[in-house]
Amino acid sequence: MVRSPRTQRVLLAVLAGCLAVSAAAFASTAGAQLAWQDRDAIDFSVDGYDLDDGDDPTLRIRVTASNPTAVETTVRVDSLVAFDRVAADGNELTVPRSATMSPRSVTLAPGESTTLVVVADVPADRLDRTREAIAAGRVTASGSFSVEIRDRRFSADV
Repeated sequence: MVRSPRTQRVLLAVLAGCLAVSAAAFASTAGAQLAWQDRDAIDFSVDGYDLDDGDDPTLRIRVTASNPTAVETTVRVDSLVAFDRVAADGNELTVPRSATMSPRSVTLAPGESTTLVVVADVPADRLDRTREAIAAGRVTASGSFSVEIRDRRFSADV
């Protein structure tokens, strides 16, 4: 069967267009998959504590979040509890499940690091102990953050 040169050009253009669309879809999917594979590289580290001992005492916990992946990620605090020395029952300085972050979630660009501020309630009877633990450098925090990479979620520990 003999085809005209014009028909061949149209078929080649359609084939080239299909290849370009396929390559773009593959690159996008591959980038997301590689970022998902590297999700363990997303890091959370506690930088410091500030006590607000007003009428409703709270502890502000500064956490640096780092996103070394190639795609943006969204993070939000799941739970974060401050302890005196070690994370164990009886050593809690803040109320479990009271940790909040404003805004509720933060989006990190690829390669970005930022400081998050998590606020947790401090019971009045633990206020002096919390103040002493901060001054002595004995406060440790333990908890987790929810991390979302292109509609896929996982939990990262602090």
